[in-house]
Amino acid sequence: MEPGYFVKGNFIYECKSSPDQADGPVNQGSLKNWIGDVKKLLKRKQPTGFRYIFPINRLDSDNKKLLEKLKEDLNNEFPPINVDIEYYDCDSVDKLIRALEKVNSLPELVEYIKQARN
Repeated sequence: MEPGYFVKGNFIYECKSSPDQADGPVNQGSLKNWIGDVKKLLKRKQPTGFRYIFPINRLDSDNKKLLEKLKEDLNNEFPPINVDIEYYDCDSVDKLIRALEKVNSLPELVEYIKQARN
């Protein structure tokens, strides 16, 4: 399966989650495959920027070390490309998605957001 990514202008964004386990860490073998895919993508597309986004609460210390090494390697291998790695809290995102699935229309969404802010 071809990795999914988003392009905006000459920037590429890719957001990952854990395909193997809902509550476990990202599989290190999968992570290494994704790293290889990223290098191929950057060679092929040559964007001016690349942001890789990972679920912080699905990464163990070994995964974090691999990602930091990836950032360093990519910035050395592709110096004109601005490479950035960011993290998100997937538990909060999952909770938001479950709550939004209950909303059936735009007015209900607006009301839900108003209630969530209070």
